[in-house]
Amino acid sequence: MSTDTVAGVDWAGGAWLAVLLGEDGEPECRLERDLEALWNGDAGVDRILVDVPIGLPHDAETLAAREAVDSAARSAAERPSSVFPVPSRRACEAAKEGADYDTVSERNRADLGKGLSRQSYHIAPAVGEVDAFLRRDGAASERVIEAHPEVCFRGLNGRRLDRSKTTAPGVGERLDALDGHLEDPGAALGRICRQLADVPDDVANEAEPTVDDAVDALGLAVVANRPAEELRFLPSDADHRDGEGIPMRMAYWSREPLA
Repeated sequence: MSTDTVAGVDWAGGAWLAVLLGEDGEPECRLERDLEALWNGDAGVDRILVDVPIGLPHDAETLAAREAVDSAARSAAERPSSVFPVPSRRACEAAKEGADYDTVSERNRADLGKGLSRQSYHIAPAVGEVDAFLRRDGAASERVIEAHPEVCFRGLNGRRLDRSKTTAPGVGERLDALDGHLEDPGAALGRICRQLADVPDDVANEAEPTVDDAVDALGLAVVANRPAEELRFLPSDADHRDGEGIPMRMAYWSREPLA
């Protein structure tokens, strides 16, 4: 296993829920207002896997590259509905500045030839925040890596997941997938949930973390904790980058390639 401090991060409706793993293997949970603060903070994080689109399209060519990444993730996860279209960079910038749905959707249509779903609109401000951070910090753009929890759990599990993560059986299925990769996953999840009860009110009031957010962040942290040379990427047959040179890829780990 890795000896770096790594983090798995999930958007929790107003703040980033981060699960950190260090040399002792004990998960530490944090809620952060922005991902850049986590990267530059006192935890000394060496690698982050985050469930947010990284590498944004702005024209037909970069859209095709982005869609190749997302298509590979849908195939690997075997749960197609869990991967949804990524907004254009200009659409995310507009959303980050507070533009309404119609404005952001039209911006996306002008860039990519299609409108934007409400689901994509609601995450667009967070996507734009991360994109702006990575464009400012070229080194971070190689070590803050997009990952999809369903792909990561599929790789850890060795077979597809059958139940929704929002159900108790689905949470149990994902904890089972962590067996053999993390000591006592159930206790680790309990520790994370207890830590979330103690975060400062000024941060907690901005977020609504759920149990499945905590499970996703924990799964991403477990994958991030693999040695860097063991990580696999989707798609496996291409090196896609967006117009700013930011990698378009999703990290995961499995004994055999998923796609």
